[in-house]
Amino acid sequence: MHNENVMNIPTHKQVVFFLELCRDFHFSQAAGRLGVAQPQLSRSIRELEAIVGERLFSREGRRVGLTSSGEVFLKEVYRLPAILSRAIQGARRAAAGEEAILRLGFLGALMGEDLLGVFDRFRREHPNTQLSLVDLPPVELARQVEVGELDGAFLGVRPSTLPAGLAYLEWKEEPLLACLPKGHALEGRKRLQVKDLKGETLVVLATRLAPSYREFLDDLFSAAGERIEEVRETNGSDAMLSMVVAGCGVALLPRSALRGAAERLSVVPLQGKGTRLREVFLYRPEARDEVSGLLKLLSRRSIV
Repeated sequence: MHNENVMNIPTHKQVVFFLELCRDFHFSQAAGRLGVAQPQLSRSIRELEAIVGERLFSREGRRVGLTSSGEVFLKEVYRLPAILSRAIQGARRAAAGEEAILRLGFLGALMGEDLLGVFDRFRREHPNTQLSLVDLPPVELARQVEVGELDGAFLGVRPSTLPAGLAYLEWKEEPLLACLPKGHALEGRKRLQVKDLKGETLVVLATRLAPSYREFLDDLFSAAGERIEEVRETNGSDAMLSMVVAGCGVALLPRSALRGAAERLSVVPLQGKGTRLREVFLYRPEARDEVSGLLKLLSRRSIV
């Protein structure tokens, strides 16, 4: 089906139709959501395939799926609606003489003085850029940076596998603390090693929300020749600290995550291999112009 002479570029509508069909691979339902007749959707997909020069969908009876070409095309175009929306908003702001907006995400658990200082310094160095900030779980932060809904995000742990097209900068390092309930047998120690936590129930963020954090903890215990025997999962750092206070287990967190709960806990520094948390800023290299000022600021204090 390939035709090297086809030089057209897909229209925005064709891309939107393609993405909508990829939601459930059901022509009639996709057409209903788009508010068009099914033949119109089918025609648009055929026109798109003609422009690309390859079949994007495989059709076996009523079953519809992506071809290998379709999978590659989807991977490249699913960011386009967010990018186009941002371009339109930016043009309207420029015409109205409004400020540029830098959209950043962060992990609320790590909103300490250092990160607040970064935001304050950026505001003073870039007075014509407004920061738009959102607190989200790590998985959602990475997803929104990948699709272009965010310009960048501050994560607690670098994902072991980065989505294609993303880059990161390690900008901060913090020692881990063992957070214990008051009266715990280990609270009088000046420092702890991972082996001292053998048999303890570990309070952690749910793996579905922060898989890299759980992988980091597994690697930490493995490096010490130990393994995590029992965990209690929850959905945020505040819930983690509340569970520790309630005696449900112990947690391993940097000091920036403790905030007002420190007085209700016993906190002991953790020492040994891998007991320092390297925090990263995640961004898309293609959006480097948007985040260049922030990257320069972070680089001045980067641990790399």
